[in-house]
Amino acid sequence: MRDYLLYCTYCSTYTLLHSYDKDNGAFLGEYSLLHNDYTRDSIVLNKFLLAHLGHTIRPIPSQTDDYRQIICNASHFLEDDIDKYVEESQQRAKFRERNRKSEREIGQVQLYFIEHLLTHELQTLSQARAATPAEGQVLLGKELGFKKALDLVRQVKNDKQFAQ
Repeated sequence: MRDYLLYCTYCSTYTLLHSYDKDNGAFLGEYSLLHNDYTRDSIVLNKFLLAHLGHTIRPIPSQTDDYRQIICNASHFLEDDIDKYVEESQQRAKFRERNRKSEREIGQVQLYFIEHLLTHELQTLSQARAATPAEGQVLLGKELGFKKALDLVRQVKNDKQFAQ
């Protein structure tokens, strides 16, 4: 897999994009040795582009003489702050995961609540007595509808994706 960097010819500075992640549709970003991870977002790239507005910026692929020469001789943009940006990126990823889990748990609670309400309504409906045969048919239809809804809710609850 090929890595890339962006090089500002005017300032003689560069930022590493690393490889392109096709799943996310973005570059991995800068790498931190301290955290052994990439930024996995475009914050450093965005700051680089804003800091070099109007300058000539060249994308350089790895495994070329230009790439090696730039890494050795040019200054690395925000080199001292990369660890901080990687740490912030990791914190955002943790927050997104916690948020996803809490949304899932809220959905599970809502599903249990719906099941309880449907069960209660079904019990109430089954105890109701019809005054006429037509009303009996309507009550029977309602009861069948509530049973079907309750079965669907239970199917969702028993689904393996829901249990995770």
